[in-house]
Amino acid sequence: MIQELRTVESYKIIEPLLRKYGSTVVIQGVIEGNNLGRIYVDDPSMPTGAFVWAQNEIFYLIGEPNPAFTAQLEPLLLSSIKREAMEIGETHFNLEVLSSEHPDDLVGRLFHHRFQVGERVPFKFHISAFLQKGLTPKVASGYELVRINPSVIERDIAQVLTREIGNFWGTLDTFFAKGIGYAILQQNKIIGSCISVFVGGSDYEIGIHTYDDKHRGQGLATAMAVALVQDCVGRGGVPHWTTEDFRKDSIAIARKLGFQQLPSYPVYYAAFEDMDRYLSGM
Repeated sequence: MIQELRTVESYKIIEPLLRKYGSTVVIQGVIEGNNLGRIYVDDPSMPTGAFVWAQNEIFYLIGEPNPAFTAQLEPLLLSSIKREAMEIGETHFNLEVLSSEHPDDLVGRLFHHRFQVGERVPFKFHISAFLQKGLTPKVASGYELVRINPSVIERDIAQVLTREIGNFWGTLDTFFAKGIGYAILQQNKIIGSCISVFVGGSDYEIGIHTYDDKHRGQGLATAMAVALVQDCVGRGGVPHWTTEDFRKDSIAIARKLGFQQLPSYPVYYAAFEDMDRYLSGM
């Protein structure tokens, strides 16, 4: 069977799977209750497989799920999770696989839908490389680089930051207690943001966004990223950077900050609306 774990306390039951198959800051953020997410397992007492939905980010398939879980996962996705995801504004199902089985084989067994396959690009932070860069977070005249705090939220009349933070953290109070964020303002308009989208322990996954293309190419994203990394390191944290292979600007910024690019790995994806036709046959 497939069963949802209902409390943050129960999420820890999947930790043996993560020690065996690997984990991410995103998964840890959900397990610790810092960030929004849901966890499903094949056995709530001793799972061999798990399905983690890190809301507004990605899904993970972990371990070696039993046959009952295998049979029920796609119907659950199509009949329930898809609707809930679209209601909160998610448009695509993005899936990473942490398993000893080849990802293509496992995904092929569990889903009738045939997904497109992309490449995720992970980076590893080396503080020595970052410090050698000697970077400072400077912005051009007319822009203001600020640490996100309650007073900045009050200036953000359009509530851009409230929505961005809410996508991952649920509440601003939780973010202010455990997260880090910087923004670029032009007067009181939010031009861009760089926040810790997921936090697990002392690990911080970085998310960066420029909201208007006309402000690109001026070093604003780099300035926000430098400020956040400096803040993260200053509090004893480790920044993490993961992106997609087609996000060339993101890759360039990570390299500029001294992150080491690691081998890419597959991500399986499809637009939720394109999966509708499979419902009738389930």
